[in-house]
Amino acid sequence: MTKVSSPAGQDSVLSHDLRAWVDHVRSKSLLKDIRGAHWDLEIGGITDLNAKRNKWSLLFDEIPGYPEGYRILTGTMLDARRVSYTFGLQECRTDLELVEAFREQLKSQGEETAARGDDSYGEFPVSVPGLGSKNTPYEVGEAPLFENRFEGDEVDILRLPVPKWHEHDSDRYIGTLDAVITRDPESDWVNVGAYRNMVYDNRTLCVFINASHHGRAHLQKHQERGERAPIAISFGHHPLISALGGMEIPEGMSEYDYAGMLRSEPYPVVRGPVTGLPIPADSEIAIEGYVSNDLVDEGPYGEFLGYYAGGSMKTPTIEVRALYHRNAPILLGTNAGIPPYDYSYFRCPVRAAIIWNGLERAGVPNVAGVWCHEAGYSRAINIVAIKQAYKGHAQQAGFVASQIQGGVFGGKYVIVVDEDVDPTDTNQVLWALASRTDPVHSFEFIKNSWGMALDPMVEREEGQGLNELSMSRAVVNACRPIERLNKDEFPRTVEVRPDLREKLLREWADVLGEDERS
Repeated sequence: MTKVSSPAGQDSVLSHDLRAWVDHVRSKSLLKDIRGAHWDLEIGGITDLNAKRNKWSLLFDEIPGYPEGYRILTGTMLDARRVSYTFGLQECRTDLELVEAFREQLKSQGEETAARGDDSYGEFPVSVPGLGSKNTPYEVGEAPLFENRFEGDEVDILRLPVPKWHEHDSDRYIGTLDAVITRDPESDWVNVGAYRNMVYDNRTLCVFINASHHGRAHLQKHQERGERAPIAISFGHHPLISALGGMEIPEGMSEYDYAGMLRSEPYPVVRGPVTGLPIPADSEIAIEGYVSNDLVDEGPYGEFLGYYAGGSMKTPTIEVRALYHRNAPILLGTNAGIPPYDYSYFRCPVRAAIIWNGLERAGVPNVAGVWCHEAGYSRAINIVAIKQAYKGHAQQAGFVASQIQGGVFGGKYVIVVDEDVDPTDTNQVLWALASRTDPVHSFEFIKNSWGMALDPMVEREEGQGLNELSMSRAVVNACRPIERLNKDEFPRTVEVRPDLREKLLREWADVLGEDERS
């Protein structure tokens, strides 16, 4: 971690923290206080059902067995309004509006780093030496995190109301929307990932990190050097850090740096007394410790595909040397299930923006919209809308979208539709699929593309490495045949013309207007 000067007039933690986030969402009437729900299945069940129904942000308090004020927050990024606020964007109300905002944000950051020699325009820009203190996290001397401090034998993770989220989870999981902090032992690169953490016992956690993730590489490097990797984990902080931790930030760039770019100011961190790792200075709850090279059984855990497909995994343990938390701490949490679930939305517009920008960079013209569907856990079902320019245009868009950043890992289906179809509207997409395809001719396939262990259709053989798993891809051309379009021979659609639509929506707003929460 590079220590830089604090921005002028800021001597401690910025007001841009989890509690400020809660206050903002409450002011928008998007938050509900829930009192008395039990940590054992009830909090998880309410969180899952809420994501499928009213989509409130939920602040749980008065949890049985725990003091009042020991709280859990779920439902942080369930719609365009909360995601745009979290990422520092102008408030967005619709999915495509949010995708466009992310596209511009990615492009502007790409232009900034391209001027320093990077070519990642429209994707996550990579770290460049000498990027500057604007994006380097700055270290503060004090933080409210240390209001309550426990070390050695005093550590008791279950002094916090850690939920058992779903019935068949193997145990209680404290790390579900966390920030797992590791450092590359060969450089100063700090990675912040969102990896699951099971409570093994009162002083021990299990950490599951997939093979493709940067945190896993850091742990392996320490192991190869005969060292126990230092690790720090925050369990309550501004949701932006967890959101970035769950995205494909390029190797060599810290999520703190990217958060600094989004905030247009360095992200504040506090040095962990045990490991020296940078912990978010706004953290509500954090631990420090060392990763054991001994493996234990972890899982099953209900994952983002809606299954317990991963089963029990052999994972390393964390010996927790210190536990810190604020007074009246807020544990930031979430859980998965059959989509939509509590965190299935926020990745959709980000991945859609990355794919859209990637298509343009690859030379695919006339892209009118992209959406990554929640039912496909933002990976498996991606929809691309185009204004057709030539024969094969739809196939080009589909094949490119299936293999570029944002679309390749965990992908299965790319559905290409005409520009008159809103890719975020499931009914319209299914209508195009039903009325503009011939199943024999409209589907094309790619064999042996990138697979992942959590996919229930992947059968992993004994001894098979995670980097050896594959999955096929289907590209669906759900566009009208261009030959019939050119000759104006495809049937006209039945719809209210745009000018009349606007007139009716304006004059009959009491009947046709959206039900908005103010």
